[in-house]
Amino acid sequence: MKLLITTLSALTMALPAMASGPGESHAGKGTAYLGNGVLSYEVFEASITHADMENCPVEFDPDAVFCRLTLANDSAHVFVFSYDGAQPLLAVKHYELDGDFLPF
Repeated sequence: MKLLITTLSALTMALPAMASGPGESHAGKGTAYLGNGVLSYEVFEASITHADMENCPVEFDPDAVFCRLTLANDSAHVFVFSYDGAQPLLAVKHYELDGDFLPF
C-alpha cells in the first residue's frame, strides 16, 4: 500500500511537468505561449476585451508607451505597453471605480 501511495504521489507531482510548453507540438491550434513570460500587445489584443485609451496616466511617457483599459472585479485596470519591439506589457495600474476614477 505504501508503494502505491508513493507511486501515485510521484505521478501527481510529475503531471505539471508534462503540461504543454513553448515548442511542444501537441498544443492545440490557437495556443499563444508567452516567450520569457512576456505578454505582448499582439496576444493581449487578441485575448482580452479592452478599450483603447487616448492617453496613459501622467506618470508614463506618452512617447514611449500606450495604454489599454479593462474592467474586472469592480476595478479598472490600465495596461501599459511599450512601443518598442514586440510591444511588451510594462505595467498594470489599478483603480477603484469611485468618484476619483481616471485622474489623468
